[in-house]
Amino acid sequence: MKKRKKLWIVDFGEALTKIVVSAITETGQIQIKDIRIEKTPDLVWGEGDPENKLKVGGFLRALLKGYRRKDEVMLLINHKEMMVAAFTFPMMTLTEVEDAVYWQMQLLTAENLEHWRIDFVAREHTEWFECLGMDEKKLDVLGVGVEKERLSWYSRIFKKSGCSLQFIVPQFYTFASLVNLEVKQATLMIDMGKTCTRLFYYYGDSLIENHRLELENGWDGEIYLQQIIKAAEQIFMSPLKGEIAGKTGNIYLMGGESLHAGVLEYLTKWMPKEIQPSYSLFDEKEELIFSRQMSKAELCLLTPCLCGLIKWVQVDRTGGLYEA
Repeated sequence: MKKRKKLWIVDFGEALTKIVVSAITETGQIQIKDIRIEKTPDLVWGEGDPENKLKVGGFLRALLKGYRRKDEVMLLINHKEMMVAAFTFPMMTLTEVEDAVYWQMQLLTAENLEHWRIDFVAREHTEWFECLGMDEKKLDVLGVGVEKERLSWYSRIFKKSGCSLQFIVPQFYTFASLVNLEVKQATLMIDMGKTCTRLFYYYGDSLIENHRLELENGWDGEIYLQQIIKAAEQIFMSPLKGEIAGKTGNIYLMGGESLHAGVLEYLTKWMPKEIQPSYSLFDEKEELIFSRQMSKAELCLLTPCLCGLIKWVQVDRTGGLYEA
């Protein structure tokens, strides 16, 4: 019997590196073959050129054990230097959208964008003006910018570990795979990491806003949680979004730091809307088949990887993804 190629989703995080190995069954379901969660070596993200640190290659080679040349690998990336911005444009051609996105992204930085890879996702939407009895079509556009040298480094370091990357994808791009596309709802994803918390606001499957809250020196746990609550309320409960969020909106919590005792309970107590753990979303995902019973902590940590798998089978593999 011919062996099916495996799909590897790698979340190369600052604190933890997570990998999910899977295969697509004949019925189109995703069979989880293996999971790997390991502490990321400190030297990977330390000062200096990480490519010269031998620990990186050895670390990845051990985690990628079992990789075969025919397998496909997607790397999920997230770092504070990545530029992300949402725009609304009038209807225009693809070339016009490319020019408009490049122009808008250039306004976000003083750096030369010739050294950056700029990509975007555009979706059409129609605004209905009841008072005028007319509608107007527009484009919701999400622009993403990543330094080309950083993308090249990822490709080189995986190649030196004996693995070929097929795709390099912004981590947040995969989270939209969890939303119910049949309901145009607001969704806030709160991802609590080792040094920062990221907040992603989606309407439908479109990312509208993204914020990064750094963990500052001197903050105790309660102050940090209060800052998260304040940021979430500003994004999700503002007068402009409150009506939409209040009717069908949901707030989900993920990330390793969210697993500490009392964190979910504290945030739920102080937020005017219930917060659900991200692992609860996978109860409804029948396309995922696990080889064993997964703990809530594992599902929480692996949320980006599992979202990446679902997204992989949802979209054309040449559209909306960074080619490595």
